[in-house]
Amino acid sequence: MKTFYLRNILLLASIIIIHQESGFSQRIITPEEFNPPDSDKSGKLTSTYREFHKNRLYDLAMESWLILFNDFPANSEKLYVDGAMMYRHFIEQTPEEQARIAKVDSLMLIYDQRMAHFGGEGNVLGRKGSDLLKYRSEEQEQVEAAYGMLKESLEIQGSKSREPILCNYLAASLLLHQEGVIDKPQVLEDYFMVTGLLDQQEGSSSRLERTRVSLEERILEEDILSCEGLDLHFGPQLEQNSGDAALLQKIMDVYTPAGCIKSAVYTAASEKMYEANPSSELAHQLAMYFIGKNNLDKASFYLEQALLDEELSSETRAEWCYKLSVVYLGKGDHCDAISYARESTVHKDDYGKAYMALGDAFIACRKQLEDEFQQQCAYWAAADMYQAAARLDPSLAEESRQKLEICAAHYPSSEDIFFQDLQVGKSFELGGCIQEHTTVRAGE
Repeated sequence: MKTFYLRNILLLASIIIIHQESGFSQRIITPEEFNPPDSDKSGKLTSTYREFHKNRLYDLAMESWLILFNDFPANSEKLYVDGAMMYRHFIEQTPEEQARIAKVDSLMLIYDQRMAHFGGEGNVLGRKGSDLLKYRSEEQEQVEAAYGMLKESLEIQGSKSREPILCNYLAASLLLHQEGVIDKPQVLEDYFMVTGLLDQQEGSSSRLERTRVSLEERILEEDILSCEGLDLHFGPQLEQNSGDAALLQKIMDVYTPAGCIKSAVYTAASEKMYEANPSSELAHQLAMYFIGKNNLDKASFYLEQALLDEELSSETRAEWCYKLSVVYLGKGDHCDAISYARESTVHKDDYGKAYMALGDAFIACRKQLEDEFQQQCAYWAAADMYQAAARLDPSLAEESRQKLEICAAHYPSSEDIFFQDLQVGKSFELGGCIQEHTTVRAGE
């Protein structure tokens, strides 16, 4: 660093020039007025460097500043604040690698001496780590050092941590992940640490929201919030602390916006959460997961639990009863399938899908009827349901048409109907679980 050794008269001349160039008009001051004879040495040096500093004549400020730094290190904490500002300026004006590194090392020394004499490690380490990351981010060893400083700063400052420090800590974490120094679970832990500190800060502001968005964008760019990444992070934690309510809630809060609700880790956490705090929404969500996994036993269990909620709207109850009917049909529990499909129509009498499910259940249940003729008659009742479904929901018309063709192909013949002492067009009652009045029809 180049320094300048000036006499007081030169200092005076420089100040006069500064004020002239700035457009100020004032009387000329004497060297004695600028540095009074009775003032102490550190006071003289302080007033000299600060006068140059406030006018951004940093090269001229350095001689006095350096003497204070070396000989009067406990003079004032502002000495270090100003020194850091000047060295950042020198660094940015120095493109040469070695010279620039030397200036960065000097800046780090300023922070170290500030902490030695004035403490404030939480605040100062955040600034030191941020500057080290800014000026030497291409060197892995220096990024690791910055990462450690920033982490220590956050641990000390807690919810008082400033937004730039939070952002820089995550930036360092991501850089180290790119170099293979830390894995995805650690990056996620760092991300949750900084977002957790943001959550603890009082009040809300556009600044805090911008910081939160910036952090999320950075983590998404690196694909850290993928379902696989979340599983790598939370899976081991859940295995060790499956009863930790805070951990379970964290998984709920993180997986849902990330679109990872089909994850096995998320589901395991959901089941634990349901055990501790049952809710119809969570039960329904679990049922949908197990339907996707073709685990129909668990699917039916959670749908039944969901339907216990007496506060459900008729619309929701009708939909969930329909789903439970389909699940029971898949399990081969045909009578239960019929029962829940019927209940669905009770809560929503124009629910076409529920009538379609009833028709499917009637056909599936036909083997429980007394003889082959009655089993064929089950197709009459099923056809009634398919016709109702198409009438109530035109979007089901094509599916209904196809199923009606299948039904017609299984109707008993006119001869069989005759020998049963029945007449086409007359009413007929089916027993068993079907318990339905239908109309006699003959097949071709």
